[in-house]
Amino acid sequence: MAMRSHIVDNRKIRVADCLHALLSDGATSASFAVGYLFIDGLVPLREHIAQLDDVEILIGNVINRLTQEQIREETDGIQRGGESWVLEQADFASTLRGVHDHSAAVTALNLRGTLQSLPREPEVRELLLTMAGRIADGRLKIRLYTQGRIHAKISIVRYPPDHQYPHGLALVGSSNPTLGTAGHPTEMNVLVDDGNGVRDLQAWFRELWDTAQDFQRNLFDELGQSWALS
Repeated sequence: MAMRSHIVDNRKIRVADCLHALLSDGATSASFAVGYLFIDGLVPLREHIAQLDDVEILIGNVINRLTQEQIREETDGIQRGGESWVLEQADFASTLRGVHDHSAAVTALNLRGTLQSLPREPEVRELLLTMAGRIADGRLKIRLYTQGRIHAKISIVRYPPDHQYPHGLALVGSSNPTLGTAGHPTEMNVLVDDGNGVRDLQAWFRELWDTAQDFQRNLFDELGQSWALS
């Protein structure tokens, strides 16, 4: 399986098809950093989610952009209004301190809207049932990175020690692996099969993962309230 410097542009070669091929080649586990979780984009990967020993999905803070815009507005106001304006906005710092506490709730509400809008088709229902079952048995882990948005999109696939790629393979680029549709024409992703490169990407992922907060219970609750499980 010669894949060195393999280019995946999500047009001629779709990310979903590439991941399906990688996961079908005896994969044991996988980790994904996706920024935003497009649940319906996981439909082509449902069988792998059901069979892998362990799946990790790291999602980004969906309200971080709003927070950044709020900070910018407050800064502009300080420059315009001076010290008196600052005193009138004394609770601003307190509001920001509470942002991380609300991240999980806001992200869950966004996912609730996503789940409600999913097409009520058999394959989607099977995916949601599979995800709920995998969360329940501890095989599907979801974490929310509350310290900022995740711009990088990374998929790391691991294999047994006797595999051709015992160190695993990684797909890194601009395409969200949970967005199953064809992407923007300027998207680009590269398959990394170099052992040192894969290890570096795994270390990057693990650093963010270890500082993120558990989110699988939030997602499990939202799945339980969805049309597929209710």
